Amino acid sequence: MSINLPTQSCWHKVTTQWSPTTKGIALALVSTALFTVVGVIVRLLSDSIGVFQILLFRQLVFLALLLPAIVTNFASLRQPTHVKLHTFRIVGAFTALSIGFVVVSEIPLANATALGFTQVLFVALLAKLFLSETLSMNRILTLILGFAGVMFIVQPNFDDTSLVYIALGLVASMGAAVAAICVRRIAQLESKIALLVYQALFVGLLALVPSTFDWVWPSWNELLLLVSVGVISSIAQWFGVSAYKYGAANVVSNVEYVKIIYAIGIGYLLFAETPNQLAMFGVVLLFLSVCVPKLFTNRNK
Repeated sequence: MSINLPTQSCWHKVTTQWSPTTKGIALALVSTALFTVVGVIVRLLSDSIGVFQILLFRQLVFLALLLPAIVTNFASLRQPTHVKLHTFRIVGAFTALSIGFVVVSEIPLANATALGFTQVLFVALLAKLFLSETLSMNRILTLILGFAGVMFIVQPNFDDTSLVYIALGLVASMGAAVAAICVRRIAQLESKIALLVYQALFVGLLALVPSTFDWVWPSWNELLLLVSVGVISSIAQWFGVSAYKYGAANVVSNVEYVKIIYAIGIGYLLFAETPNQLAMFGVVLLFLSVCVPKLFTNRNK
């Protein structure tokens, strides 16, 4: 079951003559740009709206978009299987989203984005522990360079109050990694619609309770931004998933690192956040974490 968005027909018209790899890269670039925009909106909203309320509206929009598929598959959705894995995935996703919203609201956009890249490290470690996946030397080199790049961008200072938000960013990445590992285990066993609906519904329910403690009735402008978080996230997710349909996974996944460029640019233009030389060196390390292991691989062939 696929969820059709209005963007699909427009996309098809524009990219008819493009190669599959070009389509995959273009889709991934758009997806990362849109997710960066979501982070900006969350940051703007967080001045007056709590992060749990923002997350609740995001999930409500997801559910509204999924409603036709829910009606069609209601009978099967009432009988979930692999409940334990679904539970871990939902808790991981809720942790990643709610804490991630807090982090993007409190520290520079580029720093919050860089911390999100540590998900790759946690996924590798969890996959080693629970899925018995091996770590090649190239993979280890990628992880080391990537983590070093994140540290140079964030530049944690143990005397700085931002250290708390850096730690929270790592917790959010761990939650995202737990959700990703659970998806790997159940993606071949459950329908795609079940994966989408259960997360949209139960993450929303988890956000509902804490959102009531500091509930703020939004203005019309704030309501528009709240709905935009869900709509743009949905479109970004569609572009991201579609990117893997056209482009090779190793090519598409590397495009995500462009998000740091978006974050630096938007942070500078909207929030006057100017990265220093060490941060720019960290950006270089992030891109080297993708390129250097491939150079070694090509030389060994």
